[in-house]
Amino acid sequence: MDIQGIIFDMDGTLTVPVLDFKRIRRELNITDASADIVEEINNRSEDGQREAWALIERYEEEAAANCRFQPDAGSVLDRFASAGIRLAVITRNTRRSADIVLGRLGVKFDPILTREFPFLKPSPEPVRHILTCWQLNPRNVMMVGDYIHDIISGRDAGTHTCYYRGPALYDAWSDEADFTVSSYAELSSLVL
Repeated sequence: MDIQGIIFDMDGTLTVPVLDFKRIRRELNITDASADIVEEINNRSEDGQREAWALIERYEEEAAANCRFQPDAGSVLDRFASAGIRLAVITRNTRRSADIVLGRLGVKFDPILTREFPFLKPSPEPVRHILTCWQLNPRNVMMVGDYIHDIISGRDAGTHTCYYRGPALYDAWSDEADFTVSSYAELSSLVL
């Protein structure tokens, strides 16, 4: 592979997972565990959407304040950057939350697409937007994430996909991705 750009998910991929999605679903009264939280919120009245997003933002701010990065993430990302590999982030978090978290990492990501972008994962449009910004062929780009939405977004945009199965996670979406890694050391070996 000739990987010239890597697009990362943020929560659970760059960071150790801290958002309690089961609790968020309970508080939002989303009983279907397979339902997409964003779609569920967007199907509510304007007042319902405002209340739901306010709840989500409180959780995101708490997560940003308490975030920890995956082991070796910073050093591996530095190696990628030193090798001339472009780095970007696609997250469903707010820009404010992403800036707080990514500012702590000290690595340059460009661009950073958040939920303020018109399209959200699993749409391929955020990945396509980055490909256009970078002017790279999708076959020279990899999408890395810990959730099926990340894999679908990259796959449907034509990039390589890598399921980041953190140490505490399971092989939920390994079969959907081109590659699976359990650490940043493995990701470094795969890419470099």
